[in-house]
Parts: sequence; structure tokens; C-alpha cells
Amino acid sequence: MSAASRRRGCRVVLLTVALAVSQAGRASAWIPEPESAWSLVAQSNGAASRTRALAIDIALVGADGAVVATGTARLEPNGRARLGVTFADGTVEMHERTPIDYQATRAGTRVEKPLRLIPPLVLLQAGSAQAVADALRTLGGDPKLVDLGMEGAHDCWVLGGRDMGAFDANTRVSLWVDQESQQPVRIDDGSGTQYRFGTPKKGEDIRFPAWIDVRAATGPSWRIDVRSVRPAP
Repeated sequence: MSAASRRRGCRVVLLTVALAVSQAGRASAWIPEPESAWSLVAQSNGAASRTRALAIDIALVGADGAVVATGTARLEPNGRARLGVTFADGTVEMHERTPIDYQATRAGTRVEKPLRLIPPLVLLQAGSAQAVADALRTLGGDPKLVDLGMEGAHDCWVLGGRDMGAFDANTRVSLWVDQESQQPVRIDDGSGTQYRFGTPKKGEDIRFPAWIDVRAATGPSWRIDVRSVRPAP
């Protein structure tokens, strides 16, 4: 091997090590005890006024940016949520999530293996530390685990833990929250669906994510644009 080749090889190794150290540095921080993490998330939920029944108006947006459906959802702090969406051709889909199940119908007919449009938003509505832990446990996660992770520009605590390796490849039920604000960044629901949350709209009395990216293990991704949020009657 020539001297030039050896120098190029050394540069590649050094750059690889530098990148690994940089990534590790971003994800390295203090990890709270699980009970503290639950409590901080519950406090954040309460401060955002999300710990009550909510109604949200949404638009379902395809990968090309076009609105394909609009609808309204009702979200309960006990983990029950119901969403109705109407497509441009008049077709109506009804989605219902409970703490242990997910069902959908299209034009009145049950859909087998539906796309889970509704995230487990109970994790954003839990008003006590125990409620956060119970929600994770009911969804199939382990509330005693807290890991570090990165999602976009956010350094996160991952309640429920995560798989080793690439952050996007996680399959564990988990809630990813920003380390500084404890605002929700991502939920992995264990069914192969991951949900990414946009920053809450400023000036809203109820601080709710401005959008939700729905990424299933197979099939296209969708975005739910949250047009308005209010206390449910």
C-alpha cells in the first residue's frame, strides 16, 4: 500500500470515529429514575392542559402534500379515542382506539389490519406519574425502562426503553420526550407504527402537537395536520 493510500485510510478512520463520538455525545445526558420521568411527563401534560377530554379537527395529508380527508376526533384521558374522517369521494372511515385494541371501519365495513391513524394519545393526556406508567404498561411497554435517544433535533428520554442500534429501527413500545421540555416528540406503539409529533402551536390554551406523522412498517406515510383543538363537550 502506498503512503498516499495509507494517509487516505487514516483520514477515513478518523472521520468515522469523530462522527461516532459526536453522535454519542448528543445522546449522552442524565437519565432520570423512572418514577421521576413519569412525574415530569405528567407535569408537562398538565401544564399543556391536555389532561382532559379533547376534541380536535384534523386534515389527513398524503405524501404529495395533498389533503385527502378531513375529520374530527374525540380523545379521552382514559385512553379511548375515536376519529371519523371523510374522503373526497364521500367515503367515511371510523377509527377507534382503546388501551388494548384498535379497530376501523370503511363505509360501515370493518377493515382488517387498518392503518393506525390514532396514536396512543393517552401518553399525552396522563395527569399523574402513575397514570403515565400504567399507560405504558397497558400498551405493552416497560415503564421501568428509560433510555436516551435522538429524534430529529431533539435529545430525548425514551420511556419504555428502545432497541439498540438505529433510532428509527426501534420496535419497543415507548414515549420519546424532549429532555428539556418533556414535550412529546415520538411514540412507538409496538405494532410497527411510529408517530412523530410537531411542535405545539404557539398561543393555544391547549398545547397540542401541530401535526402528527404516521409511519407504518409497510405502506405509505401520512401526516395529520391538527387544525384546531378544544375541550370536548
